[in-house]
Amino acid sequence: MDSLNVVTNDGQISNFSILKDKITIGRSKDCDLILSDNTVSRHHAEIFRIKEAYFLTDLGSYNGSKVNGRPIQSGPLKHGDNIQIGLIKLTLVLGERPSEDATNSIILNTEDDYEKDGQQIVKASPLVESSGGLQDLLVGFGDEKKIEKKKIDVVPKKASLESQTQISTLARTNKVLFILYEISQQLNRIDDFNELLKKIMDLIFIVIDADYGFLVLTGGLKGDEIAPVVLKYREGLGKAQPQIKASRTLINKVIQDKVALLTSNAMDDSRLDGAKSVIVRKIRSAICVPLWRKDKVIGVIQLDSVRLDNQFTQDDLELLKAIASQMAMVIEQASLNKQVREEERMRNRLERFHSPQVIDMILKSGQEKKDDIMEPKEVTATILFADIVGFTQLSETMPPREINILLNRYFSQMTDIIFSHDGTLDKYIGDGLMAVFGVPMEKEDHAERAIRSALEIRRKLTTMMKNKGQIRKFDVRIGINTGRVVAGNIGSPKRLEYTVIGDPVNVASRLESIARPSQILIGEKTFERVKDTFVIKKVGPKKVKGKSSDILVYEVLD
Repeated sequence: MDSLNVVTNDGQISNFSILKDKITIGRSKDCDLILSDNTVSRHHAEIFRIKEAYFLTDLGSYNGSKVNGRPIQSGPLKHGDNIQIGLIKLTLVLGERPSEDATNSIILNTEDDYEKDGQQIVKASPLVESSGGLQDLLVGFGDEKKIEKKKIDVVPKKASLESQTQISTLARTNKVLFILYEISQQLNRIDDFNELLKKIMDLIFIVIDADYGFLVLTGGLKGDEIAPVVLKYREGLGKAQPQIKASRTLINKVIQDKVALLTSNAMDDSRLDGAKSVIVRKIRSAICVPLWRKDKVIGVIQLDSVRLDNQFTQDDLELLKAIASQMAMVIEQASLNKQVREEERMRNRLERFHSPQVIDMILKSGQEKKDDIMEPKEVTATILFADIVGFTQLSETMPPREINILLNRYFSQMTDIIFSHDGTLDKYIGDGLMAVFGVPMEKEDHAERAIRSALEIRRKLTTMMKNKGQIRKFDVRIGINTGRVVAGNIGSPKRLEYTVIGDPVNVASRLESIARPSQILIGEKTFERVKDTFVIKKVGPKKVKGKSSDILVYEVLD
């Protein structure tokens, strides 16, 4: 059966079976696959099947969708594709196709019986340090940044027992420091959560001599589902045994009792009676420790050794326990880093159209508010059109490059003015621009803000033209109108833009077209909102294109 493997940003996993030809994905309760995450829009994306092929379409989501790391509006999917919905990752799994990943390489046996006696159980908690305290890790690291396992483990044969103990302690300390240093380095280099976990497992194998190792994450609605995400073999063993059988006996005990488990000879450990996978694999030694996120066990790291001459020790257990405890902070930091990167991406996209104040309000609001802001809805807003007078004649007398420089400087100055009054730049239209006030963040004084922007544009343009030669001087005309419009992300799945549509927009454009140079014309509804604030003169009824009857027009004076 085809399915989607779901991994949240904090490592929770679940599996969703694809039972229909089209499934919707989002935060809303009416979606087929409900993702309860603030970075997911209510109706984020859909996956549909045509014959044997799958396709994904983004439904105008706020944070967008990615396939294998690339943003996508619509496109095909194949087996193993990684789909990012907000900060949640999905993997498309088609039927029972073989895969090289840990999911298909680790078989979890279902037996879970065990007894309470045994050799070594250590209580584990992300809030409790390993024996001796983490301050002991600061002993004598020196210049050993490039530690190799053989060098770490060497203890002089002729050393006294006390010296051997001290050197052994120092060696374990250096192992921990080496791992923590490398983990912190990888945290800044690797963005992908699963890749980070794989790298940490590689580092663990450098300092602990194991034959097999794997990491499983818990998930599901009740947290009782287990899914392997990382599998690691000692060099040379992978090809000899492509699949391993993992014992849920060890895993369940670690998760349920929240303990770290060490068995020096799993074949003789009475706690593991009934663990068939232990017998089949003939494990001689195993370490199993919980993986924490805050105070919750979200997974387990297990290392196995099948060599009689390579029994895990208490030091190995403490080392892996310390690493697992520190991974709690690594996972939390990775989650925060990803959120920061996502917010930066959103800010870069928003700052093209909105003022910094509006952007901050959007980013600081909850996801529910963000969705409401961007989804099309009917609101009252004020629209401003500004257009350069006689631009065609101006462009005929100037080289194209100079025209480009002139327009860029003009638009830069005018856009800053619009943003300073919390307006939204809707679009540039040739040598003109369209701005909206009162959306996406509603403001009662949106008409007043639009007129103040228009007056400042006129004054700024006068200053800009003072040192221009007569041939390069130009003027603008401005039209402003207020009314009920539809505002939101509008367009096709391949291209969405935040804009406003409605008759008040058309009227504002017509007012700009009939204005004289340097004139600011406003509609009747705008006048009713600002008549007591500005000096305004009644122009009278005017016939404009597209309207069957005349409209009342007013002019804003300085």
